[in-house]
Amino acid sequence: MKLSKQERIGALIIIIIVILGLGAWLLVKPKIEDIDTSTKSLAAKQAEYNKAVEEQQRKAPLRDQIIEAYQNGEHMADMFFPEMTSYEADAAFREFLSQCTAKVVVQDLTVGEPGTATLGTQFFTPTDVSYDLKTYATQGLEIDEKTAAKNARRDLLQSTLGSAQTIGASTVDFTVTAIDREELVKFMDEINSYFKDENGNSVRKAMKVNGLTLDYWEVTDKYDKLVEELNKTMEEAGRAALTAATGLPTQEANQTTPTVNEPGTQDNKEIAGITDYIYSWSDTMTFYCIERMQDPTAQLDAQDGISA
Repeated sequence: MKLSKQERIGALIIIIIVILGLGAWLLVKPKIEDIDTSTKSLAAKQAEYNKAVEEQQRKAPLRDQIIEAYQNGEHMADMFFPEMTSYEADAAFREFLSQCTAKVVVQDLTVGEPGTATLGTQFFTPTDVSYDLKTYATQGLEIDEKTAAKNARRDLLQSTLGSAQTIGASTVDFTVTAIDREELVKFMDEINSYFKDENGNSVRKAMKVNGLTLDYWEVTDKYDKLVEELNKTMEEAGRAALTAATGLPTQEANQTTPTVNEPGTQDNKEIAGITDYIYSWSDTMTFYCIERMQDPTAQLDAQDGISA
């Protein structure tokens, strides 16, 4: 079949369109997909770059924060003892005794093996009395800035330090004896305010005892005698009143043998013994121990590529 000129031109146009379509499908589309992939990859790399730049900008301040945190922790660690063996705990206790000014005798030392202890914080919480009239009178009142700042600081400390921590501890059991109760109190005060010179600084050390209880038998004995004399006086007054009311004599109550609490007695007479005039107190001293943090400067320099 012979095609006319117009038909041949039309067929040629169709063939060109088909060729262009196939070329676009086979050549142009993959390039467009490559461009799209490259664009996404560029965006991802740009995001990584921006993140790296941001981290680089935070690196110097972060280094300063780490060093500052270490310095703060280093000073706090000065308050505690390093982890100690039994003989080191014994030496630490004797070092404390060497600077004591209280006139006491310490004996019966028993040093325990190193262990752990729980160290927590306590916060005073005032009692809040609440009733309807008070609530009505104070409603709508705003807290002043000073009180609000104080409450905020208290809440922050409670949230930060509220949980107890387990740390190292060494214990020493002891008995201390003195001829005056005030010397025992002075010894207790020295435990509470023990400072030690370390690295040119005077540092208060973390150590404690369970507590001191004193028995003032003289007071008890004095009031027992006063009560006995008052009872005797009231009994005599009662018998006299009964005799005056009835005109009849009264029978005296059975007399009891008086007792003397302190000091010792012998044949109902007071005697003095050395054990009656010395005061002893047994307790356990706990040394709280924390290992010091390692200085992070060398590790930070290695990460930053800084050579010594």
